[in-house]
Amino acid sequence: MPAAPRRAALRYIAEDGSTGYSVAAGRLVQAVRDAGVEVEMLGLTDTHRGSRASWVAHSRDASDQVAVTAAGAPTVMHLVPEHLVHLRGTCDGPLIVHTVWETDRPPAHWPALLNHSDGVIVPTAWNARAFRAAGVSVGIEVVPHVACTPVPDARDERLEAPEDLVVFYTIGRWDERKQPELAVRAFCEAFTADDPVALVVKTGNLAEFPPRDDWGSRSPLYLTTGWQVARLLRAYPRPPRIQLWVDEWDDARVAALHARGDCYITLTHGEGWGIGSFDACAYGNPVIATGWSGHLDYLEGSPLLVDHEVVAVNSSAPRSYSPDQLWAQPSLDHAVELLRRVAADPAAARAAAAPLRDRVLRDYAGPLVAERFLAALEALGVLDGAARSAP
Repeated sequence: MPAAPRRAALRYIAEDGSTGYSVAAGRLVQAVRDAGVEVEMLGLTDTHRGSRASWVAHSRDASDQVAVTAAGAPTVMHLVPEHLVHLRGTCDGPLIVHTVWETDRPPAHWPALLNHSDGVIVPTAWNARAFRAAGVSVGIEVVPHVACTPVPDARDERLEAPEDLVVFYTIGRWDERKQPELAVRAFCEAFTADDPVALVVKTGNLAEFPPRDDWGSRSPLYLTTGWQVARLLRAYPRPPRIQLWVDEWDDARVAALHARGDCYITLTHGEGWGIGSFDACAYGNPVIATGWSGHLDYLEGSPLLVDHEVVAVNSSAPRSYSPDQLWAQPSLDHAVELLRRVAADPAAARAAAAPLRDRVLRDYAGPLVAERFLAALEALGVLDGAARSAP
């Protein structure tokens, strides 16, 4: 007779794939399980298409036996709030939204959605203040993300990065907010083909809302990131080495990039958290980053924060971004200065990054974050001590 399925104290639904939401969710669920609390982890696919909610086993779930959530147990949805509309009617217990935002205020339609939940979890106090000011009236708790476990000896020969090169790198979607094109421009302004440096760009194949110009805009390749990089490089007679990677990477390849990289760069308009720079810190790599928004929780005190102006949001995605929101515009000139500083003495830059590494590995360790998460669910009134310790 087959064994009865284990009973989970809570259900956790998250994006499935390689997004920051998915990575953060997988780490948190594992940390909570390690703390002795059973979790049923489920994944949503095509989460940006607005289709009716359905879920399957999450690909990041390493559990060897599926646990089934007890009737009436809480569900945590680690997703954008738009999915609350579909999930609210399919869960028979409390529903908590675990989400994040990257400008000074959330989208105008988010507070009304979030107020139909039983509570909200965000990774930074910066987000909590912004959500509360925007009119979110349900309970809000702050739970940071879990630090990765560095794999310092990870290697991937496909990177083609000889040891004599100083390797800068960036990871993320090619979109208006993260603006990786500005990182490429700064790198090309800072160096030429004669400099012993390289930039590795790990992104997707398609650009979201690329900047318009006359060159190549009629080409069917215009929306590809390869075409966008070519558009940028044509302005430089002898550009420095750049590797563009647009294929799907597993966690091992990402770890190899962090292990080989000498300096992470992100000239984003704003981050709710920023998994790429967070993990770079855990590896002890210096991080050149815009000096504004949620990633300051773990980058505070870094000597490589880029000067910026806080400006009105200008975005081609009108549903979630509007001119009454603010984000940062980093200084290209200052980014160039910092790139050259790191390249001139990478050992000194790494030494300066060591305190940030120590803080990330200490303050965002799995057991500490798991305890904060469980305490947050208790504070929101959806989980009690007996459920936490139930088999």
